[in-house]
Amino acid sequence: MKIDLIHWLTELQDQKVLEKLKAFKDQQEGLSEAHKALLDDRIAAYKANPKNTLNWDEVMKELDKNQ
Repeated sequence: MKIDLIHWLTELQDQKVLEKLKAFKDQQEGLSEAHKALLDDRIAAYKANPKNTLNWDEVMKELDKNQ
C-alpha cells in the first residue's frame, strides 16, 4: 500500500490535494518548535498584562478594518 501511495504521490499535480496532504502530515507531527516558541511568547505576554486582550467583537472589528 505504501509503495502504491508513493508512486501516486510522485505523479500528483493537483496543488489543492498536495496542500491537504501537507496539512494532514503537519497535523500528525504536532506543533513545530517555531509554533511552540510563538505560543510561549504569547502566553508570557498575556501573563505580563492579562488585561491587554480583545473580546470577540473587537477582533471581528479589527479584521473588518483590515479587509
